[in-house]
Amino acid sequence: MINRFLRVGFAAIALSASAALAADSYRITAAFDTVFDADGRIVVLQPHEEADYPAAFWDGLRQRVQGLRITAPLDASGRPAMLSTGLYVQVEVSAGRDGGQLKIVGMDVQPLVMKRGYVGYPEDIAGAAGWTGSVDAECLLGTDGRCGEVRVKALPGMPPSVLRWAQVTLALWEFKPPRINDVPFAVPVKQAFGLQTKDDVPVNFLQRGSGNAPFRW
Repeated sequence: MINRFLRVGFAAIALSASAALAADSYRITAAFDTVFDADGRIVVLQPHEEADYPAAFWDGLRQRVQGLRITAPLDASGRPAMLSTGLYVQVEVSAGRDGGQLKIVGMDVQPLVMKRGYVGYPEDIAGAAGWTGSVDAECLLGTDGRCGEVRVKALPGMPPSVLRWAQVTLALWEFKPPRINDVPFAVPVKQAFGLQTKDDVPVNFLQRGSGNAPFRW
């Protein structure tokens, strides 16, 4: 029954992003710590990493998503239940006469990331100017908020070192596990990673979280 919710409930709120951005626009992603009641309506909407954006931004975004409704999950007895999880909102910001204009271009219900850990770039990539690549990583998130076995997927020809980098990196992340009627449950999570070095000087890969952790490839 939980799997049914993940397929139907999560997909029900996915929105299509516009094909291209205007020259004066950019996209950001914000998240809420959210509680949905047994009818699938939002009853708690708390900004996650609130200090990242001004209060006016959060107020405007909250007004736009407050009426969202999802397919409620079912508890062990088959009855609709409350769901506590993260709500990620992708926003397109464009300049306007009265300040920035917000447009929601995508939403996703998924566990909140509480801590991001990153290892340094693989040496063979860090030394290659102008290199770009991406890899998708996924795992089954346990009730402790940590990933189990991490699996990766990328286009043919991706260096094995990059695949290992994605595995180790996602394994460092910590999440707030979702809860049904206040009971945590395991759920699959996916994360796309993009790597890029400058055309002239390799990038020093530092991100919010634990930063560059020593790692031998």
